[in-house]
Amino acid sequence: MTLLKDVLWSEAQEMMDELISIRRHIHKNPELGLEVYETRDFVEKKLQEFGYDVTRVGQAGLTTTVGNDEGKVFLLRADMDALPIVEDNDLDYKSTIEGKMHACGHDIHTTMLLGAAKLLQKHKDSIPGTIKFMFQPAEELLLGAKDMLEHGILENPKPDAALMVHVAPGYPLDVGSLILMPHGPAMASSDWFEINIEGKGGHGSTPYLTYDPTIPMNLIFQAIQAIQSRELPPNSLTTITVGDIRGAVTSNVIAGSVAMGGTIRSYNEEHRQFIKDRMVQIVEGISTAMRCKGSVTFPAGVPFFDSSEKVSNVANEVLGKYIPDLTLIPPMKQDIPTMGSEDFALISQIIPATSINIAASDSRKGGVYGVHHPKVVFDEACIPYGVVAYVATALNWLDQNK
Repeated sequence: MTLLKDVLWSEAQEMMDELISIRRHIHKNPELGLEVYETRDFVEKKLQEFGYDVTRVGQAGLTTTVGNDEGKVFLLRADMDALPIVEDNDLDYKSTIEGKMHACGHDIHTTMLLGAAKLLQKHKDSIPGTIKFMFQPAEELLLGAKDMLEHGILENPKPDAALMVHVAPGYPLDVGSLILMPHGPAMASSDWFEINIEGKGGHGSTPYLTYDPTIPMNLIFQAIQAIQSRELPPNSLTTITVGDIRGAVTSNVIAGSVAMGGTIRSYNEEHRQFIKDRMVQIVEGISTAMRCKGSVTFPAGVPFFDSSEKVSNVANEVLGKYIPDLTLIPPMKQDIPTMGSEDFALISQIIPATSINIAASDSRKGGVYGVHHPKVVFDEACIPYGVVAYVATALNWLDQNK
């Protein structure tokens, strides 16, 4: 059975003017991290307009439910936070907040889930169970899912399975094409690291009177790259990236301290921990050898995303029956596994969960930029595909697991 098969696609398209208005409001007013308070308030108001009783969860999350309060519970999640990027687009609805941009499409994810919520409220008597919504902050910091978990998002009611969606611009695919995750480990773990090296600064003309922290910084940079090439097996799926180096302020001054930040990614929990342990040893040892003091912290981290075969199979079976002429790419093993990460992985380690990627620009037609780029433009025609992907997957999973 494919519940509401004959109405969902047309009703999602009929909402497009409203959904585009919602998306553009969120896009113009981006917020970062856990402090997405205005976005949260806006989403909360919309849900209340749709007839929901809304509960705040953690620092800036929201949840609500719809259905018959019997049977299984299916969780739908959207993230709400933006990125610290200056938008480089000439759009009527470009970011109005300098240095902040919805460059990862979370404004569209939130819009899609609001559209799903409106449709599900309209058809609540047809839901064979309960659908729970999770509007989450701070995905980009890998902190939002953790915060909501700590404040009970998987309780009262406890979900039995879950789905997220993510837009995917910059590929040679028709807008709205749906790409299903591979089964099993599908996205890498991720740990943010912060390395600080304290030395003794001074004038550039007298380096012998200083403890120059840039010397151990350079040695540490090289040494941590050797962890992957010399200390892990050649088939180890890991990356160690330094994306942030800072400290020096001018060319004739030796800085008193410097810092580096980056990420560790892996599909193996033993390798993940080994890298962190070795990084501590390397930073402390090299810094001491160079008469400095070094430390490393790991402010945020998530495990690999474990994509549920059963949840993914439901999406694969039914979505083509809801959306005419849909390009649906089924789960398949990747020649080069993605090293991207997602904090919804925390949910996937607790209950069966998967993700659906939605083509949001066509590189064959000029949409060449990917997520996190200041020039990325998401094609709003992808929105109804996400709405239907949310609703149809949830309804049919519940129907098949009564």
